[in-house]
Amino acid sequence: MEELDKKNETSKEKQNISDKPETLKIKIGTVGNFILTAFVVLIIGTGALTYYLVHQEKENYNKLVSNLPEDFVNTSLNNETSDEKVDSIANIIDSAISDVTNQSTTPVVTDGTNTRKVMNEELVVLYNGLILDTSKMEEVTLKYIDNTNDSADKYVITYYNYENYSFRDAKLGILSTQLYEGLVKIDNVGKIAISEDYEAIPRNVKVVNTIPTIVSDNNPSVSEYTNVKTLIVDLDGNQTDEYILVLANKTTGFSKITLVDSKGSKIADLASIEKSKWKKDSTTEYYLNINNIEVLDLDNDGIMEIIVEIPQATGNSTVSLLKYNNGNLLGKTDIECSLVSE
Repeated sequence: MEELDKKNETSKEKQNISDKPETLKIKIGTVGNFILTAFVVLIIGTGALTYYLVHQEKENYNKLVSNLPEDFVNTSLNNETSDEKVDSIANIIDSAISDVTNQSTTPVVTDGTNTRKVMNEELVVLYNGLILDTSKMEEVTLKYIDNTNDSADKYVITYYNYENYSFRDAKLGILSTQLYEGLVKIDNVGKIAISEDYEAIPRNVKVVNTIPTIVSDNNPSVSEYTNVKTLIVDLDGNQTDEYILVLANKTTGFSKITLVDSKGSKIADLASIEKSKWKKDSTTEYYLNINNIEVLDLDNDGIMEIIVEIPQATGNSTVSLLKYNNGNLLGKTDIECSLVSE
């Protein structure tokens, strides 16, 4: 009996031993299937991602090409391979980005010497805040600014100001309050104001209270004037001085402004006023004086113009513009001034 039991136990043990390899085979097979499945899924996923990226790159390429100028696509890319096209497009993009970067970082350079606004195509010159037309050498009527015009503020610019034969300062001109209906002038400027910065007084202007000998020797009649001022200046830059005489006779009530050349010869009387032309309703005497004269290069040509302020009884103020160059005088002469209302 015991022997039978031992046989049975031995038989069971052999059966258990023979069952274990089968269980192990099942487990190994399950792990292998899992790894294989994961590997397949990885391959499929990688393939799908690769397809998506390639498809997206192609779509982006097509969009980029479609946005390029047609002429560029036709001429620059037609003969290139796909890789070459991509390189060309990349270069274009890099260039565009570079341009934008440069534009954003490079400061805008403005011409500080030219303070005219864009809408002022020509030089702006003011005399006592009014517009002075310097295009012709003649007697010129000064103009007010029409403040009802939308472009009136184009005169609100920086002016370079001159007075008493010298540069005074540079200031922003501003529109005045209304002087007449819709009419204004420019305030905050000098007697003569220019919209550009250049050497408007290229040569020295000297003022003396006497008549130079070379002038008096050749013009004996000047001795009859009791009040005299002489401007000595090389108007045309030829290394010789001209003389502008401001003469007044307090006995007769006559005064005039005369231009004399470097040799002392009279060129012309520029303007004059006599006592009968003074204001009849006033006891104030009026003589042409040094304040009626300015000398300035108005058009930046190196020749200094003579600006004579002409007294007026009524109406807009006027000035006479004259240019003297190598013996030739342009402009109106022998102007008879009057303060008598007609």
